[in-house]
Amino acid sequence: MRNPIRTLAAALPLAVALPLLATPAASAVANVCVGGPLMGGQTTTIGLAADQAININVHNHDWRGLALVIRDVRWGNQLWKGIVAPGGDQNVRTDVFGEPPIGYEIAFEVTSNLSNNYTFAISSTRCY
Repeated sequence: MRNPIRTLAAALPLAVALPLLATPAASAVANVCVGGPLMGGQTTTIGLAADQAININVHNHDWRGLALVIRDVRWGNQLWKGIVAPGGDQNVRTDVFGEPPIGYEIAFEVTSNLSNNYTFAISSTRCY
């Protein structure tokens, strides 16, 4: 016959560990705060208030490459510079230490001027 105390002692750590393992995945859900088109040959500046960390995604819908610079205007950082392949994505993540909401100002400098077939989305766990 099994000892019920020993069985309970073996099952208890597993019961405590399962919710802890599931919690990080559930808390990583990001909401799109702002998004839209990017015009070729122009600089588009977006202001938003979000949580401490934001994810920036740029998608090139065109069949030509997209030359792009992503800058954080408020904090004076260049986040990324390069070419996004045709049909490709570029993802950039940035975070700031401080109490949310954090005011961000992100500039997208598109030097490609042959198309306007580009989009961006900025997401975070909380948008304000």
